[in-house]
Amino acid sequence: MFGSLIGNICGIGYFILYQLMGVLLAGVLFKKEKNMTAVFLGSVIGSFSLQWLPVLYAFFLNFSFAAHIAALITLMFLCAVSIWRGGKEILASRIADARKGSLFANIKNILTDNPVLFLLIPLFIFVVIVLNHHTISYLDGAMHSGQSTYGDMNMHLGFITSIAKQQTFPPDYSILPGTKLAYPFLSDSISSSLYLFGTSLRTAYLLPMFAALLQVFFGMYLFARQILKSLGNSYRAKAFIAFILFFFNGGFGFFYFLPDGENTDNFTRIFSAFYETPTNYVTENIQWHNIICDMLIPQRATLFGWAVLFPVLYLLLRGRETSQNTLTLKDNIYFSISGILAGGLVLIHTHSFLSLGILCAGFLLQDLYSAYQKKHSDKTLPLWVRLLLTVVFLAVMSFIRQKQCSPDAFTPDTILVFGLVIVAAFLCTLIYLLVTCVSKQTLLTWGVFLCVVLILALPQLIGFTFQQAQGEQFVRGSFNWANSTEIGDGYFMFYMKNLGIMFLLPVAALVCGTKKQRPVMFPAAFLWVICEFILFQPNPYDNNKLLLVAYLFLCIAAADFVWETIPKLFSSSRKKISRSVTVSAVLILASLSAVLTMGREYVSDYEVYSKTYVALAEWAEDNTSPDDIFLTATNHNNAIASLTGRNIMCGSSSFLYYHGVDYAQAEADVAQIYQNPAARDTLLAEYGIDYIVIGPNEQGSYNIPDLQAWMAQSDVVYSQNDIIVFQIN
Repeated sequence: MFGSLIGNICGIGYFILYQLMGVLLAGVLFKKEKNMTAVFLGSVIGSFSLQWLPVLYAFFLNFSFAAHIAALITLMFLCAVSIWRGGKEILASRIADARKGSLFANIKNILTDNPVLFLLIPLFIFVVIVLNHHTISYLDGAMHSGQSTYGDMNMHLGFITSIAKQQTFPPDYSILPGTKLAYPFLSDSISSSLYLFGTSLRTAYLLPMFAALLQVFFGMYLFARQILKSLGNSYRAKAFIAFILFFFNGGFGFFYFLPDGENTDNFTRIFSAFYETPTNYVTENIQWHNIICDMLIPQRATLFGWAVLFPVLYLLLRGRETSQNTLTLKDNIYFSISGILAGGLVLIHTHSFLSLGILCAGFLLQDLYSAYQKKHSDKTLPLWVRLLLTVVFLAVMSFIRQKQCSPDAFTPDTILVFGLVIVAAFLCTLIYLLVTCVSKQTLLTWGVFLCVVLILALPQLIGFTFQQAQGEQFVRGSFNWANSTEIGDGYFMFYMKNLGIMFLLPVAALVCGTKKQRPVMFPAAFLWVICEFILFQPNPYDNNKLLLVAYLFLCIAAADFVWETIPKLFSSSRKKISRSVTVSAVLILASLSAVLTMGREYVSDYEVYSKTYVALAEWAEDNTSPDDIFLTATNHNNAIASLTGRNIMCGSSSFLYYHGVDYAQAEADVAQIYQNPAARDTLLAEYGIDYIVIGPNEQGSYNIPDLQAWMAQSDVVYSQNDIIVFQIN
């Protein structure tokens, strides 16, 4: 759990080696990219390789040292081949470019070309500080977390430790032994690799996350900048605005926390109450949670998924641009590499894979439609038609929302049909354009990308995802995402409260924006509308993992609209002042709720594992076998499951239910063993229990009628601080 000096050196060194070799490969592969961009893409390739190469060998060698050494040798071989195949000259040219000018001059040029770094770097430092504090920080023998990490971190720690300690592959749920882990576990196995080499659990957990954070920040910025560069001047400033709008997302939730006269408690509770923030206040239907505090810090799958997704979007954008003159497969490196990264997304973050698939369908339709327009007249809908269509759309959505709040609401199956009709209409349009406008260029770009993705993704989908994502709690109809029918907010009001100014700006850009702004939002709009009718997982809230990807495109279009379009409403003499006022007002309104939420996250602190259970975990790690099964309470912050890598008979339903696994019988049998002496021996044998834990969590959850007699006739192997452990012989 705490690692060793040698173990930390080996684990950290192993991680750094992958990063360096990834940078080397990217430097050779992406000849047209600047050094800074190549380093960023190399970091992504390095992390991706560490997630996938050991796992590929683990199917034959288990998740062992041998698999990791073989993976490292494979990556070294790929680097050697890339250098031998002409990479030496490319790298020499890059080194020569980097040496031009003084270090100070180079740094100045980078900052001038990327002013977002003045915000990106402090934001990264802030998140690092919060993550460091929130990740099982050790205090007086107990372990603490923050508000956002109090829940999901326990699950991820369990995945990390069990994969590293048990080394069986494919892995099982350590909180439901015998059930294959179909959750996208590569976001955790990357830390398992470091933990396997002997790093501390904190280091193994945090180090890959720090790299992934930089990959998410830079990936989002590069993608936004590339789009905005194609829209016109001042793309650096507009990318800066888009960066703030995306990562500092929040609506008008701050309104509910304004001081009420002399009563300042209404405001200060932001920093003291549990999950009562301007971006997460379910009581008032505020559900558009802040990306930093509720996505990137606690949700590793989202973090590592976006660390691949955003670079893939950037590569696809570059590929679409360069393919205008690219007609040979050899030159089309952007689509090939992005296909490999996209194909590996399934077991990193399935939601990112799904959102990318929908977005790519939108990109392909746009490219085909552009080819269609070259053969036909290029018509643009007039302003009044765009306004009418927008009003009709909002009216229809408002009607459906009102219907869903009434006694005769549409059934989930009917809502699902609505969503499928939208998907079918889109696919029919796409197929028509494919038949009429497909070209050799399309086949060598999108065709190559699709083939690579399918070859890599189908085995994952069939072997893992589809086996888990079955039953009625997965793909089903539900309208308006997480809008509570109990509160009864209308469609318009829900998004005004949750998205605030960022609900109005994309709508305004759709109606009044330029011909270049509207296409930016098209793939996002398609993804958003689908998510309004179809849920893809048991938890409706998790549709935001798709919506937030669409939101990225809305932020980019809104940034251009605020900078370019709104100032044109004023006279040329006042355009500069109006732009400054507009941008300032938008950023304040858009980010105020987020800033307050970040403040709350910074000061939050909760004990996640008590001193007594940490001591138990240390004993278990030193005195039991990694494949032993413990009987414990099913609390979510289970020290045995999270810290030791050992199996427990059944874990928390808050994890298992939303993963779609059948845990009900095991959960009921846990209670039977503790509470029903007559059924105890049979069930202990059936589940192969090796150790029974009885401590404050267990006695608080179950009424054990014969505790003293049970202790007297059992083999007590641990008894400290109100916790006893029986060994089953």
